[in-house]
Amino acid sequence: MARRFTNTSSFRKFSIPLIAGAGFFAATSTLAATLDPNQFSSLGFLGGASIALNSSSLTFNGGSGGVLVSQGVGLPDIAVFTFDGGSTLGDVSISGSNPVAILFRGSASITGQIDISASGRIGVAGGGNGGLGGQSAADGEGPGAGLGGSSSGSVSGIGSGSGGGFGSAGESGGAGPTFRSGGIAYGDPLSDALQAGSGGGGGGFGPFRSGGSGGAGGGALEIGALNALLLDGASIVANGGTGATSFAGGGGGSGGGLFFHAFDISIAGNSSVTANGGNGGSFGAIGNQGGCGGAGRIQMLYNTAGSFSNLGTVQATSGTGSAFCDQTANGFTVVTSNNVGVPAVPSVPLPASLALFGSLIGFLGVFAWCSSRAV
Repeated sequence: MARRFTNTSSFRKFSIPLIAGAGFFAATSTLAATLDPNQFSSLGFLGGASIALNSSSLTFNGGSGGVLVSQGVGLPDIAVFTFDGGSTLGDVSISGSNPVAILFRGSASITGQIDISASGRIGVAGGGNGGLGGQSAADGEGPGAGLGGSSSGSVSGIGSGSGGGFGSAGESGGAGPTFRSGGIAYGDPLSDALQAGSGGGGGGFGPFRSGGSGGAGGGALEIGALNALLLDGASIVANGGTGATSFAGGGGGSGGGLFFHAFDISIAGNSSVTANGGNGGSFGAIGNQGGCGGAGRIQMLYNTAGSFSNLGTVQATSGTGSAFCDQTANGFTVVTSNNVGVPAVPSVPLPASLALFGSLIGFLGVFAWCSSRAV
């Protein structure tokens, strides 16, 4: 099932070795064609000023301009916004329910803040909502949704929701007869399907407990440049929401999905990219605490003939609100492909001799014109 409307004949397999001690791992995977910036009309040049994108209305700074691209049955559509090469992407405000892709028809720099984290139980940019807590505790939304807690009247005190899964499975909620398993992991790799995080389940309700809502999953964002992509002073965040605290806490939402692709990718030391899971709602006892959300997914895809460097902070881990959360989970991968972007064409300085020749020709032309006027 291809994620793109682009040429699917470019599917290929590749393998690169494990990179030790670098804070990420390289994976063997099958890649579909990435979104090609040249297949979309440009909305113009960005000079670093703040912009606003709405993935539902497809608006850029309040005006039309986005394009909705289908990824296929069962996958979310992507709102695509394309800009000129040489642009600088400053602060970006993103609203709407669809995942977002920001593309550049050349090289680009990212210097601002982009936050598509969950706000409580409500997700943005494709993030699944958290389940409502209470008498009829609801499951979260998304492929790795956490489960709602027990509302059995015969069980007192324990009935929390489980965490949503994505880059790793969500943590379980409840205990004993109210046990709820965490949401499943899914969505590897992001280059095949751009997906967001899933919501945690709501906490249950009973004689001695009331349920908190689950946290939503982090959103999904793709940033692609045809040539080089530089993150310099950038802060890009797609964290899952925290489950609401109650006697039966809601499960945390999983981190979201962040996908970057270019011929060359460079992350400066003053930049950060995070897609961490949300914490479960905590009341104290183990069975009352909602399960933590699983890790999100971050994927960096660059050309095999290009380069990748990371001096910044890139992190996709599960929630950290409990000793039972899998805090070793890491959803950050770096992969290569021969079919990503094109190398930037360097400007070639004019040779001194040729420049002198051009100046001489210009001088002779002016002299001839003046001579003709004097006749």
